[in-house]
Order: sequence, then structure tokens, then C-alpha cells
Amino acid sequence: MDAEQELRHVRGEGGGDPPPIGFELDELNFPGGPEALARAREVMAAVLTGQPLPSWFVDQCVDDAVIQTCNLERWSLRAWKFWLDRGNRRWWWWSAQPVDGRTRFTALVRTKPYLGGSLDWLWKASSS
Repeated sequence: MDAEQELRHVRGEGGGDPPPIGFELDELNFPGGPEALARAREVMAAVLTGQPLPSWFVDQCVDDAVIQTCNLERWSLRAWKFWLDRGNRRWWWWSAQPVDGRTRFTALVRTKPYLGGSLDWLWKASSS
């Protein structure tokens, strides 16, 4: 899936598309309803279009200069960007909708399991 196709899905415009051959869908649930979904969409749209990330997201990340050990509670911006790079990421945004104060997110993946820490951090920061 290229960036333009994924951006359509981030915007909620790819709802009727069948998954590409060789891919499967993984349904996940994340905290936060419509507000968290809007924030996650804002971040992913920035990533996919090369625009600056929203300041509220950057503020949620740990400063790389002060990292001395791995911290799974808060990601550094540099590490998050590395794992969001198209060459490193193993998931793509397929669909998302708010349901009962949570967001049902569907990732497009080649195989399970896949590295999804960057996805988890996106939703954690978006729902804070």
C-alpha cells in the first residue's frame, strides 16, 4: 500500500476496498473515542504527507537527549519516526471507527505477529 492509498484510509475514504492479495486484516481496540481518533488521524496524515507533526503529539514524546534506558511508557520522537518509516513499518491503516468510548482500528498486515509498538504509541499519545 502506498502513502496515497493509506492516506485515503486514514481519512475514512477506503471503506469498501477489499484487502490487497497477500495481506490480512487485524482488528484492534484502543482507548479513546472520536477525539482520540481525530488526533490519530491528524498525526498519520502528517506522517503520510510529510507535514510537521502536531505539537501536542511531539510534546507527548520523550526528549531523545535525556534517554538513558528504554522506556516503553513514552516513546522518543526519533524512535517513533524510525518505526513509522515505510521501510520499517509492518502495518498500514485500513479503517477506524469510534465504538463505546474506544476506537476499533483495523490494520492491514502481511502476517501476524507484526511489530506494533509504534501503533500502540500513536493511540496512547492520541488518547492522552
